[in-house]
Amino acid sequence: MNTLKHIRRNVFRVTQEEMASIAGVEQPTVSRWETGVNDPSLRHLKRIRAEARRRNLSWDDNWFFSTGGRAA
Repeated sequence: MNTLKHIRRNVFRVTQEEMASIAGVEQPTVSRWETGVNDPSLRHLKRIRAEARRRNLSWDDNWFFSTGGRAA
């Protein structure tokens, strides 16, 4: 499973629409990230991480910053 989809489903437990709001993008962008068509920018990754920390969710920077946003 794509790392971003895993984070959305299992860490945040939100819809693509809700993840889009967190990242500051539209829902189709999240879909493209999850299918590997596009990769999120560092700015978007940082927004997602910041929101996870704000919500006190379990977080590991290696999910994003060691694999480029995709499962290794």
